[in-house]
Amino acid sequence: MKFIRNRSELEQTLITMHNEGRSIRELQREFQIGRNTVRRILRAHDNRRNNGHDVLKKKQKRASKLDAFEPEIKRLLDKYPRITCVRIFEELKDQGYTGGMSILKEKVANMRVLPQREPVMRFETAPGVQGQMDWSPYTINFRRTGKCQVQCFSYILCFPRRQYIDFTVRHDFYSLIRRHQDTFQYYGGVPRECLYDNEKTIVLRWECGRPVFNPAFTSFITHYNCKPVACRPKNPQIKGKIESPFNYVEKNLLGGRDFEDMEDLRATRLWWLKEKSDRHIHDTTKRAPIELFIEQEQSALQPLPFNFYDTSEVYLKICDAEGFIGLETNHYSVPSGNMADILSIKATEHEILIYNPELDLIARHERQPAGSGIKVENPEHFKTKKMRYGLEPVREAFMELGAMAEEFLKGLTEKHPKNCGFHARYILRMKEHYQGDDIYRAIEHALQYQAFDGKAIERILRAKAMPRTLESARNERARRELQKALPKITQRPLKEYSELLKQENENEGAGNHDKNKGTSEDAEVERASEGS
Repeated sequence: MKFIRNRSELEQTLITMHNEGRSIRELQREFQIGRNTVRRILRAHDNRRNNGHDVLKKKQKRASKLDAFEPEIKRLLDKYPRITCVRIFEELKDQGYTGGMSILKEKVANMRVLPQREPVMRFETAPGVQGQMDWSPYTINFRRTGKCQVQCFSYILCFPRRQYIDFTVRHDFYSLIRRHQDTFQYYGGVPRECLYDNEKTIVLRWECGRPVFNPAFTSFITHYNCKPVACRPKNPQIKGKIESPFNYVEKNLLGGRDFEDMEDLRATRLWWLKEKSDRHIHDTTKRAPIELFIEQEQSALQPLPFNFYDTSEVYLKICDAEGFIGLETNHYSVPSGNMADILSIKATEHEILIYNPELDLIARHERQPAGSGIKVENPEHFKTKKMRYGLEPVREAFMELGAMAEEFLKGLTEKHPKNCGFHARYILRMKEHYQGDDIYRAIEHALQYQAFDGKAIERILRAKAMPRTLESARNERARRELQKALPKITQRPLKEYSELLKQENENEGAGNHDKNKGTSEDAEVERASEGS
């Protein structure tokens, strides 16, 4: 038997051998196929020769179990456009449908009318005009520190398609503006405007079809003479130039690479930006981004300001009884003379600066990662252990509460001779939640009942005082200082206003009298002239 490779060769062989005189039965035996199969092949050949051959002949539609239910399917789709195939199947089954779900899904997919998407018009901008920015989260399994979710910050210049990326753990306002600063330094300039989506760190809300920007962000971006432009909600295609490169980052930078930790990832992305992203041929421009940037974009960017924007975080904290202030679960030491004071903290990305109430710098520490629980101590902040934990470092601050503070401190020393300093610090730490006047009144109340204990003062404050925040204390202090600086204004007695009004009325009356007198004299002169 001849070896047959495919169906076409089988049909050609059967037709040729039948024309040579072989019968259908012989062909069936030789090729081991059914006689009806042989007959269908031969009849189809004769039909094509006698009736014509059309390569685009439409297939005959076979009857389906759904044909009788097609009007009902159309009615359900018209009434409920988003109805599921499962619900349609349940409705048809109650009406006698005995078919399966697969053919129903095919029928519904052909009959359902989907909303037509408007075509997206690609727009291009001139050099130095626009940039686009966005975030994207990724989960990376670091070899040294384990699995961690990181945030990828991405910024792209629209004309050359040159991209800058960075990775952070946090996705907050300060990370946003710090990455912007790094971006502008990387490019050596700033575009005239930047396109953003509607994240709360940038756009607070929309009112009357217009975005309401975060004032803190507009203050930052205006420092660099860049105009923020917000995309309308549910229109991600407007920022297509920044959305698509995330796919390139995921596949080319993150795909097929392992990283030791976050520092290794950030170091690798700098290499990748220089060697891969800047040099690859872009699908739209057909040029390398670094070439277009050097040729046209770089000279069109706005220059950087002489001084960078201060991106530090500012907090108000009270020094605890051990001489530390807490920030992000980490603790930083403070000189012992500032215990129980309300201190200002200026936190940069890599450093912690601590200021006393007069805003003099008193401590400087390296910033530790958030959540590490590290205690950073400068030995020079504590001269001796006795001085550190005793009463003397906080005696002056305690005496400033009021006249009765000295008597209470004396009773506290007699009742707790070994740890009176602890109770004094415990009471002073309540400044974080209560006014100093409220604490002093609680001390007066405790003196009446000889309750020389920090917990007793706390219970009295909870019962009789209203808690407040450190920010309100700072605002109240600023109000008092402003009130001292302004000149004192005293209200005039009402009698002076009465005399001024009386004098004004008299002047008006005298003026009217002179006016009337002058009018009468003019009339007499006029009459005399007429008589003559």
